[in-house]
Amino acid sequence: MHARLDQLLSLRDGEPVDGRVAAHVAACADCAATLAGVSTMRDRLRALPVAATEGGDGWAAVQARLATRARGLRRRTAAASVAAAASVVTLALLAALRFQESPTPPAAPAAMSTTVAELRARSQVLEAVLAALPDRPAVAREATAVPIDTLESQVQWLDHQLSTAADAMPAPQAEQLWRDRVEVMSSLVQLRYVEAQRPVL
Repeated sequence: MHARLDQLLSLRDGEPVDGRVAAHVAACADCAATLAGVSTMRDRLRALPVAATEGGDGWAAVQARLATRARGLRRRTAAASVAAAASVVTLALLAALRFQESPTPPAAPAAMSTTVAELRARSQVLEAVLAALPDRPAVAREATAVPIDTLESQVQWLDHQLSTAADAMPAPQAEQLWRDRVEVMSSLVQLRYVEAQRPVL
């Protein structure tokens, strides 16, 4: 059985080895050739020129480059978030202006107060902002997906309440339902925006 590589390296470096191993290597042409090869490899490696590095082993320079890249990535991410937020705000403002500049909306029923009309207008602006957001991802985070689904169900329930008893509904009840709808829509827009900003991992 031939000598192992670690035994040959020990022989090469003058470290103690079992006498039987040393005797085998001395008598075995294959092991002697392998020992000569690892000795030659060591000599060639030692003869290689030393790589010139500025300021030590260069690890500090590598860390500095990584830190610079990380800062650049954070800046780009922050800029994208600001741009997306600005886009949503701009869309909301444009929707509000378009609503105000549009022809006179259909007259509300007599039972509807001015407050209800204002709440309806706010609800329409939120609808426009929601429509301007990107489509929901095919795979969503549970932390946002479940609340969004719940809020969408609440909007549907409020719309059902508002449509089924619109004519016979007392003004205070209608106002409360519209106020609830605006609050739910506002929460829905915020969550949809958060969902759009967080990539799914």
